[in-house]
Amino acid sequence: MSNKRIVASDLVPGSVMHPGELLKEELHARNMKQIDLAKILGIAKNVMSEIINGRRNLTPELAVRLEQALEIKAEFWMKYQMAYEIDKIRIKNKKAIQKANISQKAKELLAST
Repeated sequence: MSNKRIVASDLVPGSVMHPGELLKEELHARNMKQIDLAKILGIAKNVMSEIINGRRNLTPELAVRLEQALEIKAEFWMKYQMAYEIDKIRIKNKKAIQKANISQKAKELLAST
């Protein structure tokens, strides 16, 4: 067993879940179809599909509509959306740092030969 201490700020998720995936699970739990929710929300079915499939983000306006339709607070949806965006940035930055570290190590190895 390792005694290495893990610091919360060092943790970066490996994969993040878009709020649309959570919405998809909610629809499934309610036996509700995407097209039905799209009609209730007053959005096109292709827009709903893009949200469910993580290709379109939730907006504050849509979060309020979801609150009215599903009785899940708009703040919940927006916090989830923001957490998703932050996690994506953390993953992107961590990958960039790792790439830079590898490049630096390669330069150091080449310089020492």
